[in-house]
Amino acid sequence: MEAKKAAPAARRAVKAESGSFFSENQIGLRLKEVRQAAGLKLSDLSGMTAVSVSYLSKIENGQVSPSFDIIKRICDGLHVSLEDFVRPGEKSQISGRKTVTRTNEGVHFTSGQYDYKAHGTELSRKGMVPLEMTVRARSLDEFDHWSRHSGEEFVYVLKGAIEIHTEHYAPFRLETGESAYFDSSMQHLYITVSEEDAHVLSVSHDPDASAAERIGQFMNPGTRRVEGYFIDPSRKETQKAK
Repeated sequence: MEAKKAAPAARRAVKAESGSFFSENQIGLRLKEVRQAAGLKLSDLSGMTAVSVSYLSKIENGQVSPSFDIIKRICDGLHVSLEDFVRPGEKSQISGRKTVTRTNEGVHFTSGQYDYKAHGTELSRKGMVPLEMTVRARSLDEFDHWSRHSGEEFVYVLKGAIEIHTEHYAPFRLETGESAYFDSSMQHLYITVSEEDAHVLSVSHDPDASAAERIGQFMNPGTRRVEGYFIDPSRKETQKAK
């Protein structure tokens, strides 16, 4: 199935379902549900997302917890917003709109070494993705790969302390009440350096994405293979795209 035909089908498959909250243990089940409803094979989805067939299979079977970047890449490839993926149903798209996320609301999910609470999931076509993150990782060795996505990212430490590692700068530490703003196309990772897990606010934005490409995306417009390779986070090397 061609990507142009598959993407609208995926959007319809997501919006046709109902539900309020997305369990952190259901990412694989949700992915399989959307893929099958759109009539896609794993190989189709792999070609649309630049994620290897083997890794997609592991996600669907609950063998791995996909990272922020992989969830973003899957949503982008399917042209499905994060909001529609984790919280199916109609979203407000009118101008002058607003939404409020209360203390006991939001959509929770786990991705790699981070736990997330997504805010503002009632709205589609958002230019920013606001997330509360619990950083559980305490060493770079706990990660299979570095985070990297188009755009810019703002991070503010709500509780605890984190150390931010990037490909271009020396690691730096942020204490409670401190923040950083950086180019998220750099490879980057967060680890907690406090006794407890760190709690942070992360807001991502892609200033170069057109309005049509911002439908709840994790700031990576379009679907493309990365320099002709499929990325498989379960392996240290990349796989040449055919």
